[in-house]
Amino acid sequence: MKSLLVSLLIVFYIPSFAGVVILNGLTHMHTVTGGVSISGKIKVQNNGNKEAKIMIYEEDLLISCDKPADYSKTAKHERSLGDWMKANIEEKVLQPNEVYDIDYTIAVSKEAVGSYWSMLMIEAADPFKEEVNQGVKIDSKIRYAVLIIANAGTMENSKIGFEQMKITLQENLSQLLNVKLKNTGIFVAPTKLTVEIYDEKGNKVKTVGTNVKKVYPEKCTDFELVIKDLPKGKYDGVLIADNGKDLFGANINLEINE
Repeated sequence: MKSLLVSLLIVFYIPSFAGVVILNGLTHMHTVTGGVSISGKIKVQNNGNKEAKIMIYEEDLLISCDKPADYSKTAKHERSLGDWMKANIEEKVLQPNEVYDIDYTIAVSKEAVGSYWSMLMIEAADPFKEEVNQGVKIDSKIRYAVLIIANAGTMENSKIGFEQMKITLQENLSQLLNVKLKNTGIFVAPTKLTVEIYDEKGNKVKTVGTNVKKVYPEKCTDFELVIKDLPKGKYDGVLIADNGKDLFGANINLEINE
């Protein structure tokens, strides 16, 4: 029988999903000084009723303005923590209900300025699910992607630019607004995107917003806004990107024909 391994990447926290869980979040942000080592920890727990082996390794989160985000063990980006971050272990066997701290250290160079990031992957050795489909055995495993961000130097507000905007009509007659935002600064910018819709008389008739998403230095992040329940007519829209300190705007036009 052929065997196929499927690795399920977890990028959000679900405490009851698997035997091994992360207790202190999947994003860890640090303020660092060049040449000075700092430490952090990832708190894991085996909430199952049998031993659970985990493996710990580093991958880079590769982001650009023209390709989907990807993970890589070998390819490095220009702001990788790869050479500056080290975990204290590569594997660990957790006893039932055991809580364990995975320690890591970060020591950026003295010349480092801006945000740097990499992922620490926490992967369960044993599959949480086994299936046989048309003679092929499929083993599904859990991987947690823990994002580690280090901010070096004096924090600066990053400027946000509107790289691309596209409006498409959906089957339910709603308008799907896809916006690509680019960070032109050197620090990661947690950003929320909002669109305010005005009718032909200048009255604001609707406001739609997104959750906060990270926009990385010299990289792009895609946002989606669904605009629905507007009567037939022409509308003006104001897009507002809010990085927590500054607002950046752009104008759009909408037309509802049905």
